[in-house]
Amino acid sequence: MKKKRVMFILALAVLLAFLFVGVAADLIAPWDPNAVDMANSLAGPSRAHWLGTDHLGRDLLSRLIYGSRSSVFIAFFATGCTLLVGMTIGLVSGWLGGWPDQLIQSVVNIFQGIPSTAFVVAVLGLLGPGMRSLLIAIVVSSWAGFSRIVRNQVLEVREQHYIEGARAMGAGGLYIVRRHILPNILLPLLVLIATRIGSTVLTVAAMSYLGLGLRAPASDWGIMINDAKLYYIRYFPVLLAPAACLTLFCLSINLIADYLRDRLDHDDGAARML
Repeated sequence: MKKKRVMFILALAVLLAFLFVGVAADLIAPWDPNAVDMANSLAGPSRAHWLGTDHLGRDLLSRLIYGSRSSVFIAFFATGCTLLVGMTIGLVSGWLGGWPDQLIQSVVNIFQGIPSTAFVVAVLGLLGPGMRSLLIAIVVSSWAGFSRIVRNQVLEVREQHYIEGARAMGAGGLYIVRRHILPNILLPLLVLIATRIGSTVLTVAAMSYLGLGLRAPASDWGIMINDAKLYYIRYFPVLLAPAACLTLFCLSINLIADYLRDRLDHDDGAARML
């Protein structure tokens, strides 16, 4: 557990570094990420360009920094929207029970039965490429998982004795959900949020790579990988750099989720012993 705690701290530090770089991109980036210099295309590292340049002579480090802003913040925002939709539907379904719960779960089963990547591509095909369409596609294809988790947690928590006591004392449903149910389902939600952020970053990069998400000349890791596929033989870092950032970010998110999952299992085990 001590080793996992160290890995958790390191992963959290990496995640915070990506967030800081994204927020302060305008101050940190040494060049305009879209500044073209064809005379200096696919140049190696130098004082002016620490990681070299891409096929259009754009500074690779600056594009990575701005790519952190687009990829990471889209993933966080999309995950937050997905959480809001899924948690609301899951709370309503689990708290009401009966035929409303059965109806909602029928819809959830339909959405969960469709492969998420195919669903995202289909929605983007209908709405067209772009950031707004990408956010809508991710939320529509992902809310069902949050809803199912929240609904199951609500069904488990609402049968506890302290919930019955709160009802007997005249507490309303909204009060019980806010004061008793939400705090008890917070940790499982954190685990799901962490894993969802990682998968959302990969989805954003994949859709941008396919030309269905963000469009060039936007600075995005998926777009950078797509641009590099014809030039990486001449200068391999144009492919390695965005792929390494994407891998490092997803690895840090998975380590954080793994640690939170272990803490959740440990707390459940301690509770059962009590």
